[in-house]
Amino acid sequence: MNGKSSKISPAGRTARNARDPEPSGTGLPFVFAVGGAAILLGYLVIHSLGSAKSEPESAAPAPPVAASQPPVLAKKRRVMPPVVRASPFPDVVVVTTNPPALPQPDPMPAPTQPHAPGSAGVAQDLVARLSRSDLFAGGVTPQKVEELKGSFKQLAEQGGASVPAIREFLDRFQDIDFDAVGAGKQVGYPSLRIGLLNVLGQIGEPEAAELSLQTLQKTGDPLEIALLAKGLEKQLPPEQFREAALTAASEALAQAASGKWDGRSVTPLFEVLQKYGDQIVVNVLEQSAGKWNYYSTLALAGLPDGAGIPTLVRLAQDPAITGVGNGDFALRPLAQAAMQFPEARTALMDQAKLNQIPDRAWPAVATSLAGTYIQYGNQLFGSTAPPVVWSNDQINQRVALIDQMLGVTTSPAGAQALQNARAQVVAKLPRQ
Repeated sequence: MNGKSSKISPAGRTARNARDPEPSGTGLPFVFAVGGAAILLGYLVIHSLGSAKSEPESAAPAPPVAASQPPVLAKKRRVMPPVVRASPFPDVVVVTTNPPALPQPDPMPAPTQPHAPGSAGVAQDLVARLSRSDLFAGGVTPQKVEELKGSFKQLAEQGGASVPAIREFLDRFQDIDFDAVGAGKQVGYPSLRIGLLNVLGQIGEPEAAELSLQTLQKTGDPLEIALLAKGLEKQLPPEQFREAALTAASEALAQAASGKWDGRSVTPLFEVLQKYGDQIVVNVLEQSAGKWNYYSTLALAGLPDGAGIPTLVRLAQDPAITGVGNGDFALRPLAQAAMQFPEARTALMDQAKLNQIPDRAWPAVATSLAGTYIQYGNQLFGSTAPPVVWSNDQINQRVALIDQMLGVTTSPAGAQALQNARAQVVAKLPRQ
């Protein structure tokens, strides 16, 4: 019937022959009649099935299918469409609200069901309240600010029970920007993600440290990288997170250098590289010197054990670097390191002797020799500049170095700047 021959195994064929003896000639009409009836019956059945398939599908309505529930943030967008600013990294989307458009929403709802203290249910309710995208519809009010601050505090108090709820939100790679609506300073965090990362640091339990480390390996946001590293420093030995921090900072800096950047400050990246780096980050910092100038050279000057000093010396001798701006991008950090590292001191003396310090750079160089150092703004790790000690011994060492510089320079601008610096340092000596 279907064009394929039926195959029967030899054993089957033998059994059939045993059951069905050879028909006699008198039974053939009966067999033909039965066969014809079977063929006719089969035709009628096939025809009826074909007719059923040709009927409209609506004739047999399918059971209703429940619509899938969208994520909370997506659902909220239908109520109050946010302005979505895409991050240069595909793993983070920053969501900011547009406050004046809609009326004041109801206050944050209380948990729908009571939960025991320190439970995952309480944490889930708190994260849900914090992540309402319509929270600032109608503006920022003291009540909303206090509710946010209280929710962050309660979330930290839940301890390890908060980690799954925080993980769930972080894995969405979304954020609510508190700064965008003017609430960041009042709440204490520029965004929801930063607040949750700070909560992880406060929890301090192993599961919180594990999530912090995993997030550090995923994020490309400079502030998140620095805050996560800083939080992990209090929970884990440096060798357990240092490599992840340096890798994250290096990759983010490379991304920023490529031009695919939205203007976020890269300062936290240089702080991380300087704080945890060594010889392995020198190339990264050197390559970024042409774009970020002081940030790169300050990090090189501040690397532990003077690991960046040889590269800093090379940059200070490079006309392409000394020809930019005031020419002090490498020379000033080199002067800051001169009291610590003989190599930096010798290189600075050589540049002065060869008259390779531009006149416009001398005031900054002399100021550094006088103990006035520059450093990153809004430091997250505290000052990473060399400490300035005004003991009699240190004062005399500074005066001696300035006198040596005065003895080799032939630049009138340099001599004047150094004389001013010497007077400032001598003035710190105790009066006899």
